[in-house]
Amino acid sequence: MLNLFRSYNPYSVIVLFLVAIFLKLAILIHPEMAFAAGHSQVVWLKLAGFLESFLGGSAFLITFFALVNLFGQAIFLNRIANRHHLYPKATYLPALTYILVTSLFKDWNYLSAELIANWLVLAMLSAMLQLYSPTDVRKQIFNIGCFISLTAMLVFPNILFVLLLLVALGVLRPFKASEWMVGLLGIITPFYFLTGILYLTDNLGLLRQMIVIGFKLPGRLQHPEIVGTAAGFLLLLLLVGTWYLNHFMSRMLFQNKKWWWVVVASFLISLLAGAFTVARGYHQWMAMLVPVSFIVANLWFEERKKWITTIFFYLFAAVVIFAQWYPGMPERASAPASGKKPAPITPHKTSLIINCNRIHTI
Repeated sequence: MLNLFRSYNPYSVIVLFLVAIFLKLAILIHPEMAFAAGHSQVVWLKLAGFLESFLGGSAFLITFFALVNLFGQAIFLNRIANRHHLYPKATYLPALTYILVTSLFKDWNYLSAELIANWLVLAMLSAMLQLYSPTDVRKQIFNIGCFISLTAMLVFPNILFVLLLLVALGVLRPFKASEWMVGLLGIITPFYFLTGILYLTDNLGLLRQMIVIGFKLPGRLQHPEIVGTAAGFLLLLLLVGTWYLNHFMSRMLFQNKKWWWVVVASFLISLLAGAFTVARGYHQWMAMLVPVSFIVANLWFEERKKWITTIFFYLFAAVVIFAQWYPGMPERASAPASGKKPAPITPHKTSLIINCNRIHTI
């Protein structure tokens, strides 16, 4: 199976899409509506309401739309890896890794602000890796600042990616105060326009509602055997991928090493951002999946002992199938309002009245 993705063959994209449908079949059989972390995700609630209206309020179409987004993000991630020569040769293995990693937890496969925000995380990381180029540097820095602001509008803890911009500028660019000011201007600009729109529509109070941050880890685990298996195997893959990355770095150009330092820094910062959230479940860790996929994909480039990669691949597929199908779809707990009992959970839809759209809150 891995050999189908070792070459940069366009037909591999079709096979990759079929693999994504197979691995996420349990999600399509048990579709869900869009999810939001309470009322703080103001921009996402509006966008999710539009998407649900556009897709006719169909849980299946919304879930399939989320799957298509994950597939598109996998191709985008693969393009970033091949453009910057992060691996010894161009393949579709990074895209396959992203599909596999996002299949470990069911929360990562349903439409949410965190899933859509990963487009902006990928665009931000792609622009950061281009900072080494001497042309259009200020334009790239401004774009990076805009991407950070836009992803923070969807998931406010992602504002911590400002730290990643500082790391990228420090690693990839000589210090120039003007470039740092351009980055700051890029961060401010989207919020400036959003504030103006809210002011003109007399909804300025929504801006304070968006700025919600807190430290929260998952509470009581539902089906700890599934969570433990998936998280433990992901940690194992991350350690193995890091070992192979360290091995390959000895043969890399210094420029490629700097790019990998930015990727590793993005993993640490996204891990920190995932903890500072008010959401429930595992949606808040989705931004971490982008750098994790880059790191884990190093495993598949073992050339001498290919039996190791084969074993890990089939173990990965087995863990995904176990996490998706056993022991059936777990129930999702919706966040209760203060002083009220939790609303009963239905198999597919829970109602939250936001412009007459049914959106799950977590």
